[in-house]
Amino acid sequence: IEGLNNKALGLMQGYFTVIKAETGIGKTEVMRLLEYGMLKRNVRIASWHLEETKVRSLLGLVSYYENDNLTRKDLIEQKQADGRVKECIKTIAKSENYYQFYMPDGTSMDDFIDEIRYLREGCGCDYIFFEPIQDVVAGVSEESKESVLADLSVRLSKLAAELNVGIVSIAHTNENGDTKYCKMIAQRAAVVVSLSRDQEADSPEERNTTTLKLEKNRPTSELGHAGKVLFDTDKFTLKEIL
Repeated sequence: IEGLNNKALGLMQGYFTVIKAETGIGKTEVMRLLEYGMLKRNVRIASWHLEETKVRSLLGLVSYYENDNLTRKDLIEQKQADGRVKECIKTIAKSENYYQFYMPDGTSMDDFIDEIRYLREGCGCDYIFFEPIQDVVAGVSEESKESVLADLSVRLSKLAAELNVGIVSIAHTNENGDTKYCKMIAQRAAVVVSLSRDQEADSPEERNTTTLKLEKNRPTSELGHAGKVLFDTDKFTLKEIL
């Protein structure tokens, strides 16, 4: 995303980056676009989309590679695209640059931190994507959620610097625009990108346009508008509006 690259020099290794927005804005798809950009540049990444199956996450990337909506089995069958999908998955997998990981319910924060360390040191991943951060601590009480998330955010920011790995997560926001359950998530992040979209706009193009804004940017200090992306409802992919 050129606007993000210009202001923040892209996603930088050694930093904890948070992409935040309210529900329904399209945070996951923005993250997928960033993942796709990394893979196209032969950058090794790992990802975990908690609200999707591994297959759905993989097919989301396939749709970017093929420039076509191949996110569901019925669409693949309808378009007779089974062969295309298989070849595309081989392309994604052949260089071992894409790792999917998963942490089951009841996983401790120590286990989660250890998993990130393993993906960096054992697998050589330069970037770790996961979302949403609030769901990583599922299973804890509402009273303790803030403290657990605060501790996790501190540990992630330190781990990113220690391992020189880019850690990128998504955070839900509340009605005030703060990261839900815990303000510390944004406070400990080196970079905070907020997303906005007018879901009730009259124009379909405007309804499907997401604006990026840098609210925090420790690496370069540049803030403000950081680009726009348009969701193509037919291809089920995002593209930047220049």
